[in-house]
Amino acid sequence: MGTPAKSLRLASVYGLSLLIIFIVPLFLWQSTTAKTVAAVDWFDIVTEGALFILGMCWLMVIVSVRPAGRVTNLLIAGLSSYCLGCYLDLLDEIFIVKTIPVYNWFEKMPTPVGLLVLTCGLWLWRDEQTVVNRQLQTREQFYREHQLTDGLTLLNDAKAFEHHLIKQLSQNQAFGLIMLDIDNFHQYNQNQGLEEGDRLLSQLALWLSSTLRNQDLVCRYAGDRFIILLRGAIPALVSVMAEQIQQGVSAFGCSASVVWALPSPKVLPLQTHKTPAKEEAATLLQLLNQKMSQQKEIRSPAVTPAQACNTQNPSTLSELN
Repeated sequence: MGTPAKSLRLASVYGLSLLIIFIVPLFLWQSTTAKTVAAVDWFDIVTEGALFILGMCWLMVIVSVRPAGRVTNLLIAGLSSYCLGCYLDLLDEIFIVKTIPVYNWFEKMPTPVGLLVLTCGLWLWRDEQTVVNRQLQTREQFYREHQLTDGLTLLNDAKAFEHHLIKQLSQNQAFGLIMLDIDNFHQYNQNQGLEEGDRLLSQLALWLSSTLRNQDLVCRYAGDRFIILLRGAIPALVSVMAEQIQQGVSAFGCSASVVWALPSPKVLPLQTHKTPAKEEAATLLQLLNQKMSQQKEIRSPAVTPAQACNTQNPSTLSELN
């Protein structure tokens, strides 16, 4: 079920539901009389029973998948009250409850109160989902192909990024690219262990997703290498963001090599015919990877394995022109 707290919450909901299911009919059995078979409206029993069962299914789904918080509490409270109202309506078809005035008042309250609380929870869920969608936009731009998602960082992989790049080139709109590669990451894995290395990559992915603008996209390109697509970018913006990202990586106890590009007619080889977007994307990525390899060779003598993952190191940003 996930965390022990979530399992406990689910068990509590199950236990309380079972308690109400058995206690309320027992109370009615002792306090009033049951209807005869001929007086029972079986159609009402089927419909109200179906509403109760569906409401309980919704409640269990919410409890099992939602994280703890105010929104979850409101959804659980609203659905629980709604389910209680449906259950009391169901019992009303079986027992003669008119002889219990308090029960008549109690029967009518849970459903409207539950729906009101549930509406408040859904409204807050809408606001929450807006924030989540904004974060996901920098990860996937709503191009959801699970086989193209990196399992560790939950970012799109190189194939998915190529799809976005081709689409961007086809739109003929300005954009920039930033590629970063952690210095001596293999040495970090050897010293700290593979688990710590994976944790570092996951933290970097989360930080990059929250740092970028809504229209930008970050992907895990390969290993410890990330690539960022900046839509509507100008040279000043790309260079500043590249510098800020390189400085920000140092907060994780590592340094990184960073190169950036603003695609222009100078980037791609001159041809007499228009190059297809797929070929342009492949050429641009190849040039960017070559520039990164050159940058890594320049920096490798100045950055020792001990320095790369423990202290901040001055490094240069490389631009593709």
